[in-house]
Amino acid sequence: MTALVLSDIHGRRDRVEEVLARHRNTDAVLFLGDGIRSLPYEACTAGGRLFAGVRGNCDGFCLFGDSYVYTEELLLNLGEYTVMMTHGHTRSVKSGIERGARYAAERGADLLLYGHTHVPEERYFPAGTEIGGYVLQKPLWVMNPGSIGEPRGGSPSFGVVELRHGQILLSHGTL
Repeated sequence: MTALVLSDIHGRRDRVEEVLARHRNTDAVLFLGDGIRSLPYEACTAGGRLFAGVRGNCDGFCLFGDSYVYTEELLLNLGEYTVMMTHGHTRSVKSGIERGARYAAERGADLLLYGHTHVPEERYFPAGTEIGGYVLQKPLWVMNPGSIGEPRGGSPSFGVVELRHGQILLSHGTL
């Protein structure tokens, strides 16, 4: 499974549409908040793609149709992997990833996806690593796709996650 990861759109729907057009063959689109109102939901789900999203600190309460409600975090099962999605503001990620990583690990996540800092990041913590007083029982991958709308210190960016049997591969793209 290949997932396109987007965060921090902040009104730049044009950039989201460009990335979606370039990555038509992805299996899923995962949105990490800040820009719900600019999100082209129909394009995100085109071709039967899975879509999942969380609300960021700049998003008010928002609905797609009558049934889709954004929460501040989401624990999602994708095949054999458990993915924790959060914008990151509730876990103080601007002060470091440790609180968010520990929180995700305690909930059994294999992968933590977060935004909020507008800076791309990829990290890997092997099993046995201590994070904030908690010892990881299994490996944890961590990714911030950066910001498609208001990047800090670089180009507009997004993430791509490939979930293969026994492997999690993280990469970033830019516009």
